[in-house]
Amino acid sequence: MRKGIRGFVLLFLAALCLAAPLFAQVNTGNVYGNVIDEQGGTIPGGTATLNGPSRPMTTSVDANGLFRFLRVPPGVYSVTVMMPGFTTVTRENVTVSVGKNTQVDVQLKLSKVQETVTVTSATPLIDTRKVETGENFSHEELTQIPTSRDIWSLIQQVPGVQIDTVNVAGNQSGIAGGPDFISKGSGNVAYQVDGVTTTDNTYGNPFARQNGGTNTFFDFGTFQDVEVATGGSLLEQQTSGVTINVVTKRGTNEYRGAARYLYASGNWQSNNTPQEAIDEGIPTNNTRFIREYGADFGGPILKDKLWLWFAGSDQTINTNTTGFSTNFGTFSSPSSVNLEPWNAKLNWQISNSNSAQLFYQRSDRTQDNTNLGPTRSLAAATTLLIPTNFFKVEDSNVFSSDFFASLFASYQNPDYTSIANGSKGCNNLPFQIVCNGDPSRQANYQNGTWYNNYPYYWAKDPQKQANLTMSKFFNTGSLNHELKFSFNYRQQIADSATGYPGDQNAGSEYTYSSSNTALISRGVRPVYKNVFWSGTLGDTITTGNLTVQVGVRYDRQQAKNLPGVSFGNTLFPAQGCTNCGYNNAGSFPGLPTVNYHGASGWQFDLTNWQPRVSATYALGEKKTTLLRASYAQFADQLGFIGYYASGVPISNGYYYYWTDLNHDHIVQANEVRLDEGIYGFYNSIDPAGLPNVPNVIQPNLKVPKTQEITAGVDQQFTDSLAASATFTYRTTNNLLQNLPTGVTGVGDWTPAGRTECQDANGNIGPCVATAPNGFTIPIDEPFYAQNLPVTPAGVTISDRPGATQQYYGVDFSVQKRLADHWMLRANFGWNNFTQNLTAASIQNPNNLWDLGGQNCGSPPQTSCIAVGYSSKTSVFLNANWQFNVNALYQGPWGLDLGANFFGREGYPNPYYVRVRGVTDSQGIDHTYFIQIGQVDTYRYDNVYELDLRLSKTFTLGGVTIIPAAELFNVANANTILQRYQRTGDYKVSKGTFTQNPFFNQIIEVQSPRIVRLGIQVNF
Repeated sequence: MRKGIRGFVLLFLAALCLAAPLFAQVNTGNVYGNVIDEQGGTIPGGTATLNGPSRPMTTSVDANGLFRFLRVPPGVYSVTVMMPGFTTVTRENVTVSVGKNTQVDVQLKLSKVQETVTVTSATPLIDTRKVETGENFSHEELTQIPTSRDIWSLIQQVPGVQIDTVNVAGNQSGIAGGPDFISKGSGNVAYQVDGVTTTDNTYGNPFARQNGGTNTFFDFGTFQDVEVATGGSLLEQQTSGVTINVVTKRGTNEYRGAARYLYASGNWQSNNTPQEAIDEGIPTNNTRFIREYGADFGGPILKDKLWLWFAGSDQTINTNTTGFSTNFGTFSSPSSVNLEPWNAKLNWQISNSNSAQLFYQRSDRTQDNTNLGPTRSLAAATTLLIPTNFFKVEDSNVFSSDFFASLFASYQNPDYTSIANGSKGCNNLPFQIVCNGDPSRQANYQNGTWYNNYPYYWAKDPQKQANLTMSKFFNTGSLNHELKFSFNYRQQIADSATGYPGDQNAGSEYTYSSSNTALISRGVRPVYKNVFWSGTLGDTITTGNLTVQVGVRYDRQQAKNLPGVSFGNTLFPAQGCTNCGYNNAGSFPGLPTVNYHGASGWQFDLTNWQPRVSATYALGEKKTTLLRASYAQFADQLGFIGYYASGVPISNGYYYYWTDLNHDHIVQANEVRLDEGIYGFYNSIDPAGLPNVPNVIQPNLKVPKTQEITAGVDQQFTDSLAASATFTYRTTNNLLQNLPTGVTGVGDWTPAGRTECQDANGNIGPCVATAPNGFTIPIDEPFYAQNLPVTPAGVTISDRPGATQQYYGVDFSVQKRLADHWMLRANFGWNNFTQNLTAASIQNPNNLWDLGGQNCGSPPQTSCIAVGYSSKTSVFLNANWQFNVNALYQGPWGLDLGANFFGREGYPNPYYVRVRGVTDSQGIDHTYFIQIGQVDTYRYDNVYELDLRLSKTFTLGGVTIIPAAELFNVANANTILQRYQRTGDYKVSKGTFTQNPFFNQIIEVQSPRIVRLGIQVNF
């Protein structure tokens, strides 16, 4: 064990001895109760006992007739209240959900004799203390509604959440980092396992407000409950995005286990290839097979004292990608992902007041042929490995009936390896150059597609965390208070290495131009450290039917770079050369190894205080109508922005013109046109300036901050039916940007032309791209060149002046819990997400596609739609509406029928043109991706999917056997989800446009209808 980890563990154990911890609401639920007499008056004294799957819990009823059970694992319980001189009442069917507060009102009658009354009515569906927006998914929904069996299929059902993936039968469940999504305009995401943050903050794009991903792949069969929060005033909510909390099963006083096997074969699916793809001879994506098997088992080691639970599974997802045309023909290739998660949990009731938990989770992910498609040949597709270990230890203590505390510590260590097929067979060492010194392993770029190889990536992102939470209950007159305090510390080290394999050089070739380029580069190994401090202090005040929650959240995010290295180039001597290159007529400055010493202090140190307040009022004696409102501030996560402050932040090098003399697509020293000078800096960094930090951080930089107002109403119609409506308004400022250092506004740019072409008659007008399916798009966009006195080498990270984002949305939800043999959940969301600009906001007038058309088209406008970003390069998230309906009917003879129906508006499909050779005032050429029109000038078609499930339960003694058949994409929809959006290349020096051969080609189609068969055995 390394010294740092040892110290952390010792610190935790010391804290455990000093304070037996807290109440953490994040992986459990709460039960609050009122004890009243027949006239509605409160009855003090007596005891309340909670009975359920594990050890009974007993507490006293306070002077106001109130009792509470905190940190209750999800499940179904009963509450028994005993009071001298009154009947003993047992309230059954008390349902506890993760993160929710269950209200139990117990009415007692005077009685001179010992009498026991059992009440079987269900607990309320609405939560009178509700302060967050989102959804909770119960065990019945997880097991009996047809889904792709991952957490993202659940997130898609939450109003206001938009996801970039359409997952049919689970064929998209293995996406590295998880799919991207936005919630009410925010792309931030926080992942939790049993309430512990497991977010990997190296994923995403902080300049696009897409921060956070996951390196853990979950065993769906281990889920007890899943909580998804999207906003509101909950102090534990870290960001304005989605918080996903997966609560895993635990052992109980009964031995229980389950085993399952599921299989979907490509032979059981339909063909839904669109006619357009058939006409072009392109096969579209489909499923080869999906196989999953797993088991879990748990029970008491010592009844009422010690419980153990463990689970494991293996899932293989094998798919065909959409074919694409290359110089070598048209082909598609299978992609295979294998997921192997397993878990173990030990719960220990140390004493009547103290309990502890140990949890371990292992997640292994292997994927072949990653990102194979129009931009990657088979040799350039990668093998991606992500093994992750996660450990958690937790202790909770009830000091008295009105004081609770909890403490946990966790550690996880994901390890990434991504190496292209063209790099296999080399003696590759982690965090070193892949296939070092072998020029035959060079990557080559031809007309939009990578061949032969692709850049490698190594990473280790160890993360440790400690959390303390306390709750104190007290009364002031008729007001009941719950005072809560929490403190959290989280640290992540991001250690990675990336660069080009072989001799670290790559050639780019274009059939329409003799100006091919060679990249002479250096890979890098940057290391940076993120530290997150947070604290919350809040009070929940209840009186009668009114609940008010007030509090403040404190977040401090720090980042600094540790020592790193940039690897020396092997093609040319490290010290440079003269009379070298093409015709021995040039010179090269050299690319030696550079060692960066690391930063002495914090380079990013951002602090935010975020006030949050909410109020709920339950109308009527039965409290079946709930009015609620909230105000909250949220700060975005820091993300991976820290690496920008490194002296070796990213692969760097020089671009030169190149003549491939022997036509082998490999850059050789005598082919590089050094005599024509540097064509440009790779990644806009002058390599000669390293290890000085090339990027500048604006003083007093702020992270994006969101202010949110919500108003809503919940209505419970019957014991099992309720509806909800919520209006949300958000505004976000302090949006981040990274501009070339020295650029301060539009005055630093000069109009350099438009994408105009000359027709056969000599007339000048828009260039035109025509796809094979006949789709035509005119291209007439302005572009601008820098006019600074010195070509920037690096970027300045700053807040974008005057730029804001706004979101309006209305969410509707109807829930019918399982009763009378059926259940239903229906959600609908309407969304309006825009960005608003001032003249000061437009500091780069180029309407850059890779920034989502941040200047609102050409000419720049003050307001337009905003988008969420995706790792899928052809997906920009912004749908004005979406809905989801799922239902379960328990029929006769043990037959169960489940259904899930999803729909949303098609996402924007912004086309763009690559403008090459935009020469700045220093003669350096630049390439820009210029968006054509507005972000939503073009949209994909609307997406719909219906899934069905039929199962039959057989009972043999204490064993139940449940075979099931599921049908996904019942209508066999073949909606096109992605197209290749680059129209082509505009060469400035010649004023010519060359259409890209892949323009508008289908990249992804909604996968075809398929059957999945499965069997589960419970015992």
